[in-house]
Amino acid sequence: MNSFYEMLNLRKDELNKYRNDVVKRLGRLKYKGTPKCHIRMSVKKNQIYLVQKNSKEKYLTAKQHVYAEQIATFEYLNEVLKNIDRELKQIDSFLRKRSSSPEDYYESLSKGRQKLIVPIRLTDEQYVESWLNEPYEGSSVPFGDTEFYTGKEERVRSKSEILIANALAKHNVPYKYEYPVFTEELGVIHPDFTALNVKKRKQLYWEHLGKMDDESYVRDNTYRINVYEKNGMFLGDDLIITWETVKMPLDVKLVDQLIRHYLL
Repeated sequence: MNSFYEMLNLRKDELNKYRNDVVKRLGRLKYKGTPKCHIRMSVKKNQIYLVQKNSKEKYLTAKQHVYAEQIATFEYLNEVLKNIDRELKQIDSFLRKRSSSPEDYYESLSKGRQKLIVPIRLTDEQYVESWLNEPYEGSSVPFGDTEFYTGKEERVRSKSEILIANALAKHNVPYKYEYPVFTEELGVIHPDFTALNVKKRKQLYWEHLGKMDDESYVRDNTYRINVYEKNGMFLGDDLIITWETVKMPLDVKLVDQLIRHYLL
């Protein structure tokens, strides 16, 4: 779905949550709108007056401010409710009249016609195919090391990397293993995984730190993470980090959560 319509539907969900909250708060109020009252504030004198039709204004003492709060809250929540309903009506009206977006129109064409046309925006499938087919030279795993292979028969460096790769594949997240990235401080580095959030068309780097018991390893990788951030790849935004020690192995459930949060 086009991101604009996604935003509208997200806003609709948000408004409905507000509406439910407003209705609950109105239900908890002792003042229900009868008799019909209003509050007038005297800012200069810091005084509150109760206004009723065909009645004289009544000054409310400090002890009576609770009553004023009830009336003011009732009026506020009712106005908010009107605004919410108005905006929901506008959103629903717009969504009902929704026509095919320029991006979606390509998808409505026959497969034969699609082959004759280069769309103004690649479909997700075309985008992923283009991204995956980009040639690159990874960092080679030295011969003689223990051999670890993913479900896709890719050779990786550890059992934990097998778990991460297989989890990405399970969720159909496109990824590249040890794709090269240039940094000012370290030159070309090779993150363990470069994964693609197809929905946002954004790539994220995933580093797994597997030797957090080793002091020099921790020092080197702390510097490496700082290098990422100095080069505009920020932890939690462009960079995912997992780690383990001998006594605390990689948490597979956490890997699954990270994929759902950042890449789906």
